[in-house]
Amino acid sequence: MSTLAQLRRPLLDLHKTLVDAEREDYERTRGRMSDGDFLKALIDDPAFAWLGALTALIVRLEELEAADVPKEYLAEIRRLLKPDPAGSSFQRKYGELLQRRPEALVAHGALMRVLQER
Repeated sequence: MSTLAQLRRPLLDLHKTLVDAEREDYERTRGRMSDGDFLKALIDDPAFAWLGALTALIVRLEELEAADVPKEYLAEIRRLLKPDPAGSSFQRKYGELLQRRPEALVAHGALMRVLQER
């Protein structure tokens, strides 16, 4: 199986877990939203801007024509997904979510296992 095929599912699962966690928190303060309204908020509301780093990385990976992910992409994934209270907005928020959401920690661990094999 190619590197891209092995990374795709765990990356998408992690992204979905993060979006679901953020939706739950967002709706807790603003009330239940339709999927369309939430998608609009996800795109437009600065509260979700931190997720853009992971979303952009996934899009770039999806655009790859090669089956094997270049080493620089793997390094970028590792850097991005390393929680750091003094790091980027993604790394800070990601670290916070890993601390409070067991499902995010499980998705993170699954992706890290695949990355260790590379």
